[in-house]
Amino acid sequence: MPRITTTGGGNDRRRVLQRLVDLVDELEAASPSDSRSTKKFREELMDEVRRLERAAARLDPTLRPRSLFDPSDPRTSGRIVALSMIAQPRHSLAGLPAFYGAGVYALYYKGQYDAYFPLSGTEQPIYVGKADPRESGAKDAVSQGTSLYERLNEHRRNIMKAASTLSIEDFECRFLIVQSGYQSTAERYLISFFQPIWNSETRICFGLGKHGDSADTRANKRSPWDTLHPGRAWATPLPEDQKPASQIWTEIAEHFTRVPPHPTLELILEDFLGDLGQLVATEFTTSADVIVPVDSPTNMPDTINNEGDQLF
Repeated sequence: MPRITTTGGGNDRRRVLQRLVDLVDELEAASPSDSRSTKKFREELMDEVRRLERAAARLDPTLRPRSLFDPSDPRTSGRIVALSMIAQPRHSLAGLPAFYGAGVYALYYKGQYDAYFPLSGTEQPIYVGKADPRESGAKDAVSQGTSLYERLNEHRRNIMKAASTLSIEDFECRFLIVQSGYQSTAERYLISFFQPIWNSETRICFGLGKHGDSADTRANKRSPWDTLHPGRAWATPLPEDQKPASQIWTEIAEHFTRVPPHPTLELILEDFLGDLGQLVATEFTTSADVIVPVDSPTNMPDTINNEGDQLF
């Protein structure tokens, strides 16, 4: 649909508005139908309605924010929990002591396996997940049980079974113990933000969290994770791969081209804060425009004391 230019003055805009009114009158006079073609027409019409709303907003001389920051929105708390998890130290997955708590976590790869080499030495997780509390209403870490530790330990055991391709010494983890109920939204945000290649949502090399097949589902195909990393006894006799190894390798390489790994925490924070931006206008004065005297002391600390560390 060609764009309508309305910069020629009030008369032009009145003519545009009248054409719109005539079209709405025509739509209101149309008979409703349940046919497939009518459904498609309604969907396309709603797309144009959204375009019309955006066009009307641009005619408002007062700037509008792109979003409203709502602290009570579960997605807001999910982002805050996710960022707090990223602030935690990394620990070796090989030797975690048992600890209480539920929450969210991320696994990191620092080895030399060719397909995952772009991740090595970066802050991009290969997998993120959550562990729910033992009791849904648990109010403290002890009441939550050891579910987060147990989940990480389960991953440790599975990776150790794939010793022909992976070494447990090449894996680290971050985790955050959170109040019950906040782990799910944080996990969803982390998956959407990082798109880790081992997560099922990314649909590339999923299967790490698979627990095996029952007697009535033995005909299931082998997961992509088990295809690349054989070793789990229940996966070995499965008759067929979901995807050939060559396809998985190709999809991983293409994914890293589309989603380059974050090399540093600073760049993760930059992307995270960019996600929260509401309104940027060139006519606004920004901090970059402020003139600071040459002899003005900065009083900035050289290092940041991370008081968010929880354990170890």
